[in-house]
Amino acid sequence: MVALTLLGFMVHGQVDARENRPLKCRIGAARRAAAPAGPALVANVARAMTPVSLDAVQMNHRIWKKVVIEGLFARRTPTNTLEVMARLVNCTKDPLTVEVRSSFLDSGQAPTEPTSVWRVVHIAPLAMATYQERSIGMATVANYLIELRGDQ
Repeated sequence: MVALTLLGFMVHGQVDARENRPLKCRIGAARRAAAPAGPALVANVARAMTPVSLDAVQMNHRIWKKVVIEGLFARRTPTNTLEVMARLVNCTKDPLTVEVRSSFLDSGQAPTEPTSVWRVVHIAPLAMATYQERSIGMATVANYLIELRGDQ
């Protein structure tokens, strides 16, 4: 009976049972990708720091060669707050624990609220996990920055 039901779903196009190949990361290709064009935090003193792109993920060196950001999303909620999401890929063969937090900024790059707390995200070996955060502020939020660091 179950086999007939599954066959019926497949005939009608309701089931697409494809298998993906094992996950492989190309860290070098991800790092060579061009920095996103758009707003960035820039030091008041020339060359004091590299510009930090907004609407992006900033990683520390401890995690740089272990994680790839597969997707980055931002959308307005029905209450006009900003919801940000990042899909993280663990490129190692070991379980990985990372910490993630978000900052929300207005159009002048001033904070609209305190930076969120660090959230712990566990990522299985060669697998994905999603981080998600919502702003408190509404229409004043124009940009965001997600920070990612390796476990301490």
